[in-house]
Amino acid sequence: MIPFKVVCCNCGKEARRDEWRWRDDCGGVFDIVLDFQGREFPELVDVKEENIRRYAQFLPVEGLPSVHQGWTPIVKKTIAGVEVNFKLEYLSLGGSFKDRGAYVSTAKAKELGVKGIIVDSSGNAGISFSLMGLLSGINVDVFVPKHAPEGKKNLLRLLQANVHEIDGDRMDVNREAIKAEREGFVYVGHWWNPYFIEGEKTMAYEAYEQIGSSDYVVVPVGSGTILLGLYKGYQELVELQVLNKVPEIIAVQACGYSKICRDLGAKERCLTKSKLADGIAIADPPRRRQIVEAVKRTNGHAIIVEDEEIKESLVELRRLGFIVEPTSAVPYVALKQSIKEGFIKPKSKVLLPLTGSGLKLVDELIEIKECLKM
Repeated sequence: MIPFKVVCCNCGKEARRDEWRWRDDCGGVFDIVLDFQGREFPELVDVKEENIRRYAQFLPVEGLPSVHQGWTPIVKKTIAGVEVNFKLEYLSLGGSFKDRGAYVSTAKAKELGVKGIIVDSSGNAGISFSLMGLLSGINVDVFVPKHAPEGKKNLLRLLQANVHEIDGDRMDVNREAIKAEREGFVYVGHWWNPYFIEGEKTMAYEAYEQIGSSDYVVVPVGSGTILLGLYKGYQELVELQVLNKVPEIIAVQACGYSKICRDLGAKERCLTKSKLADGIAIADPPRRRQIVEAVKRTNGHAIIVEDEEIKESLVELRRLGFIVEPTSAVPYVALKQSIKEGFIKPKSKVLLPLTGSGLKLVDELIEIKECLKM
């Protein structure tokens, strides 16, 4: 394992590594900082593994569990002269990209002797943590909005999670989850948790090994963990001198939940809040400043999408063979718009993660399909 530090992004203070910390006393978020001095990417990769353990040396955890997480396939399509590489994160064990962060976070919690973990979620993060908790012998409490999709809530119960339904929005759910921390039970929510981002960065490593460099990455933004994970992974590949630069990041949010995109200069064209993109319905994530800075550093841009566009893109993605949830269609809307408006140039190479499975939301997808016929 590469030497690492846990550092507050706000005040720069270094935290202890032998206890679970998700927020500094100053209120700042933590990041993991690795020391790559004198190391090279090939020597750090365990080529015998085709899962996250392939990158165990890059992860600040001892004893990663023998579970097949990661190494999701990539499907290449040519769209309007652009090479689009769809990374099928929805085919992971728990059906979303959040499996990566939950895998690393749960392993770290177990390493530190934690009895139980607490997470707030619209569904996918809770499912990922519940699955990893079940496999690791750790109790899991999941706080979800009462209006979260029934399919996701039923799956949480099937995975033996203690489900707490909160009457309110995602910010209310977050507050209730944090209040539930107690002796031996720690909050691992991905909005704050630095180990979650460490899991997400492995997607960038995989994409590099699978397709080489990319010109653009198009990602949905809620809490921002997938964007920050990809940014960190690509940044580390640059530091290790295997890439010349981080791809330009196109951040995408849904109407009504678009503070980050507006910070980046995007214009919101709709008056009503999105009802479809529940996976990114987060009004003001704690890593907001970090997300904005990451997009700016890559010379990227931001796009805000509407529910009608999401519906149409869901249909198009199914015709391409991808059964995904509405949130996964959000970056596809932005991809088409970015090509049309000339942000993405012909003959470019794009990485587009498809983040969550539609099989958890069959009833909702049928309802959307029926609405399109009207």
